[in-house]
Amino acid sequence: MLTAKYYEKNNGYKYVLDTLKEQLGEVSIVDEAVKKCNALCREYAGLPKKEKVHTDKMIFPRAALYRQMIQHIPSEQAIDLLMEAIRIGVEPDMKRLRRLTKPTFMRSLFLKAFYKMLSVSFNEEAGFKTKFYEADNKRLRVDVLQCPYDKYCTLLGCKELTATFCYSDDCIYGNLTGIEYQRNVTIGRGADKCDFDFRKA
Repeated sequence: MLTAKYYEKNNGYKYVLDTLKEQLGEVSIVDEAVKKCNALCREYAGLPKKEKVHTDKMIFPRAALYRQMIQHIPSEQAIDLLMEAIRIGVEPDMKRLRRLTKPTFMRSLFLKAFYKMLSVSFNEEAGFKTKFYEADNKRLRVDVLQCPYDKYCTLLGCKELTATFCYSDDCIYGNLTGIEYQRNVTIGRGADKCDFDFRKA
């Protein structure tokens, strides 16, 4: 079950909460978001285990917070706040991967590891459909054709939130050392696929 610490310990979400507190004063946004998130986890308790990793740990917590935020501020402002929160929140992962890929030999290992992660954690059991075009130690090119992030954000009436998850990827993978990351379109931004392309520079 989610608790308020989930939001309070994350630097990005803490930025959102601090900003809202300055603007709105003392409001029960976190407590209500926790209730909504846990209710969603119960409602979708029968999902496959791999899919629940995405829904319960990523999608539902953000959707619950967003739905609570727009009770108090316009949706455009809420999205802007979350975008900045994501940039702040993923910064440690971004820096970690940038350091990890600094040694030349690690770049091939990263591509192989990323391929394995996609195959294991972003497969059909997790709610995704993918099509691989290249997957070797020099390049990884894959299209995501079905995405649970888009599916559940749409079901929850906040399809516009999907793009914030796309932005997470851009922040994390757009700053690798010696590996070029390119993605021209995403499902969350209105396309019919997400076209990932990693290649050694």
